Amino acid sequence: MTGDYRLPGSVALRSHRLLLAALVLPTAALLTAEAIDYRLSALTVSAVCAGTAALGMAGRRLLPAGPSYRVVVVGGSAALPDLVDRLVRTHPHRFAVVGACVAAGPPPGLGDLPLGQGLSSCSELVLTGEANAVLIAPHPAIDPAAVRRLRWRLEDAGLAVFVWAGLDISPAGRTRLDLDEDLPLLHVDAPRRLGPSHAVKRVLDRVLALLAVLVLAPLLLTLVLAVRLDSPGPAFYRQTRVGKDDARFTMWKLRTMHADADTVAALAALAAADQGSGPLFKIQRDPRVTRVGRWLRRTSLDELPQLFNVVLGQMSLVGPRPALPSEVERYHPDVRHRLVVHPGMTGLWQVSGRSDLSWEDSVRLDQEYVDDWSLLLDARIVVRTVGAVLRGRGAY
Repeated sequence: MTGDYRLPGSVALRSHRLLLAALVLPTAALLTAEAIDYRLSALTVSAVCAGTAALGMAGRRLLPAGPSYRVVVVGGSAALPDLVDRLVRTHPHRFAVVGACVAAGPPPGLGDLPLGQGLSSCSELVLTGEANAVLIAPHPAIDPAAVRRLRWRLEDAGLAVFVWAGLDISPAGRTRLDLDEDLPLLHVDAPRRLGPSHAVKRVLDRVLALLAVLVLAPLLLTLVLAVRLDSPGPAFYRQTRVGKDDARFTMWKLRTMHADADTVAALAALAAADQGSGPLFKIQRDPRVTRVGRWLRRTSLDELPQLFNVVLGQMSLVGPRPALPSEVERYHPDVRHRLVVHPGMTGLWQVSGRSDLSWEDSVRLDQEYVDDWSLLLDARIVVRTVGAVLRGRGAY
């Protein structure tokens, strides 16, 4: 009914759209009925809500499975291989690449993918094949007038047309079209972390963390006793971490390993078992973890003492993963961008897989958080953290 089941995106995103439509349409019906003084019963409104969602879901299920768009990629020979690879790897639910038009340069190596040479061959490749969309990658050698004529022909044939902005990352919520007759641009607004809303975040961090410390004090004392009774050694574990702008601070956790777990000999003995990638060191079944420690890690209760770090202003409730100095020393210059905000007790990395994530995925999520930060994003992460903790996936 709404057509939302035809839109691209994950099942969760499309379901969200359908639920939104199921609320908007009945609301519009109620307003219209009120305007013409026609009374609708509660049962009628409920039936319209349920019917809208049900019809949308049924329509989506009746559609053939697979990507939303079968796309032919148009661009220069140097850019096409990387662009095709990115579409295949990161957007398989949305795009299936069925051909490529080399608008400038020699034919690139794209395996068995059908190729057209020059913009003049693109229309024929698209219209005679199975494509229903075209993605154009701008190139200095491509004539804008020829692109315009190609776009006209494709639009008249009912094909979708996409133009790649050429940006590796377009910050969500900060990118808008700046349209001009001769020079259309994508305008990237200043990050919200530089605005007043970030000051609100810092105040909320300390106030909420202080309240949590007061409320959870009995639980924390109980956990301290459990750690001390389970194995010899202190209840708390202190470790130097790197915070905002390279500032070193002491991070507190409940001890989950045996007291001698950080000795050089212990680390050397486990070096061959390291399952981490990049600078991260992690072992799924680490023999150094105690019985209580394993449970604390699964429930993330070992991180409760970090509330004190938040109260002191060294950390945030939500932010990138706190990094070790040894990790930071091995950072690529681009990765250091994650240090422009305070590290967090939870973040995109935790709600997206925690220790199951590769180093590259962890970095990508932290960079996304820094670029796309908003108070609403923090709220969403906090809600998702509850589910991540209950599932326990990646907690080891």
